[in-house]
Order: sequence, then C-alpha cells, then structure tokens
Amino acid sequence: MLNKIHFISGLPRSGSTLLSAILRQNPRFHAGMTSPVGGLVERMLEAMSENNEYSVFISPEQKQALILSIFSAYYQPQAEQGVIFDTI
Repeated sequence: MLNKIHFISGLPRSGSTLLSAILRQNPRFHAGMTSPVGGLVERMLEAMSENNEYSVFISPEQKQALILSIFSAYYQPQAEQGVIFDTI
C-alpha cells in the first residue's frame, strides 16, 4: 500500500489545494486536504529520538516499522480507492 501514497507539497498560494481538488474528481484517487499524518510521524520520531531514555530499546528496524504503521493505519480506509494523495 505504501507505494500508492503520494504527498503534495507547496508554498502557500502555489496551487496544491487546487491540484488536490482536481485529483479528487477521479474516483480512483483519494486526495484529501492536509492530514495529521505529518504531525503524527514527527511526534513519533521525537519520542524515539536520543532525547528519550527508552530509545536505546528500539532498534532501527522497529523504528521503521512503527513509522510505516502510522501510514498503514491512517490510510487503510482509503486503500481501496487506488492512489492516495495527501497535502503537507
């Protein structure tokens, strides 16, 4: 499923919202507005950083699996639609 997720990034007033609206017209695409996924990943990385005393118990493989699980869990309901676009 992760190869079906694409992110749209742009400066304010650059057309990223318009692009999402155009993509949303195709029923095979899910193109939402800015989701909380970026913030969730950022907080998870922060929690697993060296600033946390428990970070030594989390292997790099576990860190990767935890981050990937955020994407899988959040986008699972839209997975049937085909390709997922999200704005950052």
